[in-house]
Amino acid sequence: MPFCPICKKAIQPRPQADHPCSECTQKLGLVEFGLRGITPVRFNAAGWYRGELRRHILRLRLNQDLSVLKAITFALQPTLPARALLVPIPSWKAEKRANPLPALICQSLGRTTKTLLKRCRPTVGQHHLSRRQRLVNMKSAFAIDPDHRSSCVAARPTWIVDDILTSGATAQEALKTLKHAGFEVRGLICLGRTP
Repeated sequence: MPFCPICKKAIQPRPQADHPCSECTQKLGLVEFGLRGITPVRFNAAGWYRGELRRHILRLRLNQDLSVLKAITFALQPTLPARALLVPIPSWKAEKRANPLPALICQSLGRTTKTLLKRCRPTVGQHHLSRRQRLVNMKSAFAIDPDHRSSCVAARPTWIVDDILTSGATAQEALKTLKHAGFEVRGLICLGRTP
C-alpha cells in the first residue's frame, strides 16, 4: 500500500510515488504548479514560508529527508524543462555548518546540477539585516567557480536554487553573476517565499 512521504499515512489512490497526500498538501499550503512571482526576482516556490511548511523546511535542514523534500518539490517538477540546468546557491557558512538544502532541492528535482557559484568574499548572516543592508552585504559576494565553468553550456535554460526567498538580495547577486558569465538565467526555484 502506498504511503504519503510526509505524514507516512497510507493513501490511495495516488498517481505518483513522490506525491504528498491531499491532507499534507493542504496543511503545508503547497501550491499546484508552485507559487510564482516576479518580485524581487522571478521565482517559483512550493508555497509560502510560514506555518507548517516553515517548520518542515527548518526540520529538513537537520534531517535531510529526501523523500519529504521530493514531496514538497513535487509541484515544481512540471515547471522545469528536462534540459534545465540548476545552480544551487552556496552557503556562506563553513562546510560542516552549511545549509544542505539548495543542493538537496536540486537532487529532488532530478535535473542537471552544477555548482557554478562560489562565495568570493565573506558575508554576515542576514536574518537581522534590513533589505538595504542585505543588498550591501551581498554585493559582489559570488564568482563563477572556474573548476565547473568549462563543463557547462551557457545556452541552457538555467535556474538558481535556494531554500527560502526573503528580500531577494542573495538571489539577485547570484543571478547577476551568472548572467555576466553568459548564462540564460530564468529565475529562482525555492521551497518557500516569505509573505
